[in-house]
Amino acid sequence: MALLLKTKKTEIDRLREALMTGVSYMIPVIVAGGMLLAFGSLFETLTGVDLKESNSFLAQIINDLKIFGLYGLTLLFPVIAAFVGFGLAGKPAIAPGLMAGMLARDMQMGFLGALLGGLMVGYLVRWMLANIKLPKDFRSLLPMVIIPLLGTAIVLFVMKYIVGYPLIALNTGLENWLVDMSGGNKILMAAVLGAMVGFDLGGPINKAAITVSLGLFAQGIYEPVTASHIAIMVAPFGIGVSTIVAKKYYTKELQDNGRAAMMMSCVGISEGAIPFILANPALIVINTIGSAIAASMVIMFDSIVEAPAAGILALVLSSNFFLYLISIASGVVFVALGTSVLMKRQYMKNQAMEETQSKYTESL
Repeated sequence: MALLLKTKKTEIDRLREALMTGVSYMIPVIVAGGMLLAFGSLFETLTGVDLKESNSFLAQIINDLKIFGLYGLTLLFPVIAAFVGFGLAGKPAIAPGLMAGMLARDMQMGFLGALLGGLMVGYLVRWMLANIKLPKDFRSLLPMVIIPLLGTAIVLFVMKYIVGYPLIALNTGLENWLVDMSGGNKILMAAVLGAMVGFDLGGPINKAAITVSLGLFAQGIYEPVTASHIAIMVAPFGIGVSTIVAKKYYTKELQDNGRAAMMMSCVGISEGAIPFILANPALIVINTIGSAIAASMVIMFDSIVEAPAAGILALVLSSNFFLYLISIASGVVFVALGTSVLMKRQYMKNQAMEETQSKYTESL
């Protein structure tokens, strides 16, 4: 009996499996959408052709690829929320999860908001399945009607009024704080901007940094946009490098996503790093520090980009190509090394758990 109890999954195990379920369903969406968008953006960057304005048939085809890629990235947050919820509570969580993810996207809550929505959906639906008892003839109403109706309404109201509005207020407060900082130490401000960009990869904190940077750019202040846009590249490229130099610590899915993340990084798309964050949330710290390193160094070296550009285009337009390259390489190396260490620890821990469970199973 004692041996049986030791092999029972803990709540942490279930949570980890739910996150990995979300990752496995999300990766194809990110790869498809991100690669299409990256290909179109890279073509536009390298050729200098304005895809929207060009009458060329080829340009129209490439522009369509960019649009199709945006469809994929638009689905990113609903897929995260739906399949994290699915991992916790099964099929009844998919519909509420999809809508929670849509709300997270529309309110610009980022992948952290979508993840939170998925977790709320999963635990709520699991509780409803366990505690709402119906007569035998009406049991099918629980997953088909009651959970989609009540579960979705409860989670969306909580996300909007308890989680959403405070995040919006936080976003506004961060923007005001950054504007106040703009007249102070430029290197410190660059580090703060870089850290914010690397923290939530397109979420509200990232958006606050980008918004302020673009606002100051419009006033002829170029350092903030340089810092924030170099930071966009660091996490996906650094993690992609890690999947190459430490590939044994990654699943085949994550290895493939690492290559896609690197290409997306080259055109200023950071979402390729999101599956890795869900697989190991501690990477948020590594990404934040690495992005801050690159952002502060590029300003310290005074390698400024006088355009709101990210990726390869920013590298080409920088006032000092070599120093810009050194800056981003420093952040990428930090992220690659830190990610490899954390993924190795997770891999070794998982291996030890599997060996222990195998021994218990054999002893039975």
